[in-house]
Amino acid sequence: MFPRNQITFKVGIYIRLSREDGDKLESDSISNQRDIIQRYIKENQLTIVDEYKDDGVSGTTFDRPDFNRMIKDIEDKKINMIITKDLSRLGRDYIKTGYYIENYFPEKSVRYVSILDGIDTFLESNNNDITPFKAIINDMYAKDISKKIKGVLREKELKGEYLGSIAPYGYKKSTIYKNKLEVDKNVSDVVEKIFELYLQGKGFQKISNILDKEGIDPPSKYFNLKHQRLTWSPKTIKAMLVNEVYIGNTVQNKYVSVSYKVKKRKPKNEKEYIRVENTHEAIISKENFLKVQEILKSKKSLSTPKHDELLKGLIFCHNCGRQLRICYRGKNKKIGYIDCSLARIKDRKCKTCNYNYNKFENRVLDNVKDIVNAYSNKNALKLIYEKNKYSYKRIIEKEKQKILNIKGRIEDISKKIDKMYMDNLSGIITDDDYLRYSKDFIKQREKLKDNYNDIQKKIKILQNKIKVDQHKEKMNQAIEEFLKFENPSKKILFELIDKIELDEFKNIYIYFRFSELNIVKEGLSNMNFTQSAQLKLYW
Repeated sequence: MFPRNQITFKVGIYIRLSREDGDKLESDSISNQRDIIQRYIKENQLTIVDEYKDDGVSGTTFDRPDFNRMIKDIEDKKINMIITKDLSRLGRDYIKTGYYIENYFPEKSVRYVSILDGIDTFLESNNNDITPFKAIINDMYAKDISKKIKGVLREKELKGEYLGSIAPYGYKKSTIYKNKLEVDKNVSDVVEKIFELYLQGKGFQKISNILDKEGIDPPSKYFNLKHQRLTWSPKTIKAMLVNEVYIGNTVQNKYVSVSYKVKKRKPKNEKEYIRVENTHEAIISKENFLKVQEILKSKKSLSTPKHDELLKGLIFCHNCGRQLRICYRGKNKKIGYIDCSLARIKDRKCKTCNYNYNKFENRVLDNVKDIVNAYSNKNALKLIYEKNKYSYKRIIEKEKQKILNIKGRIEDISKKIDKMYMDNLSGIITDDDYLRYSKDFIKQREKLKDNYNDIQKKIKILQNKIKVDQHKEKMNQAIEEFLKFENPSKKILFELIDKIELDEFKNIYIYFRFSELNIVKEGLSNMNFTQSAQLKLYW
């Protein structure tokens, strides 16, 4: 019991619990803290004015809702005494804890009591003198707990467990398996729609407008978050298009906290991300996801460009290999010209520049149509493909015969070397003769072995050329889709074409992703198929 005097204490009790205290152990529970404080108040005949409770807030920060309310009540002189169960409930940052006990409370004439630590700033006590040391110990405990929590979280991330507070749009947290994602059937079709629209050539803003027009709620509204957007954002579309979660991968550990006391986080280098594949069901196929990434690489801005050309990202300089830019000139800047940025630099050899984009696009599309139409003509394709196929087979048979001959010659030379060795041991030939002849034979054998290896490599290359392309079905689908539409989309062109090159003489070089189409290219050239006016294609 402290001595009675003229001071009337208006008590505010402060209770705090956070994850750092363990799995809400009973010794630190809200109810236990309250019981201890109320017992103390009853024994000392004090009166509670208000209770301040922060549940689930770390002691390393003093920016807590009810702690701030308590400080405001001190400023308004509603309370002049604070009671906590122990010092760690007030806080675990020893610098700020010391500030409140040593500076703020005395300045505001506030009495502070920590029951279990025996601290009472109203009384002269040795326990008060060791308060700074207790604060440091609490701080060290918080730091140690922070390390342990980070270690546990990292192990979970390495296992591919999803640790986000909210599931990504298109998914929901499993009610059966902890930290696992399940497809949210209510909106997974929206995710598919976003990827499909982008592959059709729609920009971020255009996709946002389509979703808004169809009355589809954006993610923040769908999840009923505190700060809701009423419309879809181009940045949201961009973030979804690059998120590997939609192909079944979990990518985490993207940010690092400045310190265990400061909750501000900094982005990590992408190499430090923890990426675990196939952790949950995919919504988007890896094939379509990679196509989207290829298109995105050719764009430098999050916003939808004013001009989104069909062939942008596919055009390269034949001279220097640099990706060509499309610049707009003329009145209202409506006319696009293909240009190499190096061609504008003094003393550069590259001269690829100033070619009308619309003419270029028309020429390319006309010739791609010729090629895929020729491929669709099974008779023409068969003549072209089978001719090369049988030619490759005949060459392979000849090369295999060469290998048999070489193997026979290598065996003969090895036998001769063995015989000379035995003759040398028997004294039939001298050491000098043995060394001279064997050296020549060994040199011949090594040369034959090199020829043998070269032929093996050649055979492998030829076999790959006649091997059935594993992407043949995909190619046929792309061609069918290309021929179906009068105006093909970016998606189809990126499936068919690897790159297109332009040189300073306006010659075009088209490189297809599929070997069959390159064979058709050769066939078109050899068979003099009709080509666009004023176009000379180099394959």
